[in-house]
Amino acid sequence: MKNAKATTWLSPVRRRLKRAALKFVDAGWLGFVPLEAHLVICGFPRSGTTLLQLMVETAYPSARTFGVERSGLGAANNDFPGNARMIISKRPDDIFWIDEIRDSYAWRGTKTRIRFIVSVRDPRAILTSVHGMNRDIYWVSVERWRAIYDHFRYARTFDDVSIVEYRDLVLEPQKVQAQLGRMIGIEAERGFAEFHEAVPGDFNTLALNGVRPLDPATLDKWRSPKHRTRIQQLLKEMPELPDRLIEMGYETDASWTREYA
Repeated sequence: MKNAKATTWLSPVRRRLKRAALKFVDAGWLGFVPLEAHLVICGFPRSGTTLLQLMVETAYPSARTFGVERSGLGAANNDFPGNARMIISKRPDDIFWIDEIRDSYAWRGTKTRIRFIVSVRDPRAILTSVHGMNRDIYWVSVERWRAIYDHFRYARTFDDVSIVEYRDLVLEPQKVQAQLGRMIGIEAERGFAEFHEAVPGDFNTLALNGVRPLDPATLDKWRSPKHRTRIQQLLKEMPELPDRLIEMGYETDASWTREYA
């Protein structure tokens, strides 16, 4: 009980000390380099967030990175960037926390640019994707996709949010890099397309199902016959799916559904 009370009493003190230290770093005192940008990668799971994270981390090797999923709030409030000009964090569910991550910098009075990269992909590809942790199940549920979609519609209305489509990332990585470079405001040291040649040793590649050069053949894997039953189930469970595909620019009409009747 005594230890519990001590911990409760110390927690506010620790928070104040941590905040004071962060302000110390932000001010650039004693030779510290002020943090210029925090890049938050989020969006739909299985839409290329880990691939994008790897590309950005290899392009900015001097940034403060984590190699694994790290929440934007945790990176902002608990991790000291040291002399890094930029922090890169990635967690798909941070799309639910965009406002809170912005607010986490407000009290510091810092000039740090908080930039959000929201990754999107054809819903059919997301909902037929598997993960290296368990290849026997479809990783993303309909309920989860719907929840993220609602927040995606909200997030894309802000100027500090940039949308990256998985197809563009695979087919035109240089174009995506130029788009993000303008938003970040810091010059990259390597090209996105070189990601597979410079994987950091501590980077968790499990979600990638293997590191390899970009392959356009992966874009339409949802069309494989092995996913036919899954697509049929999705059309029953998600009657709004054809309309969502049209709205997001993946289809112009619902004629594609005929082969799944």
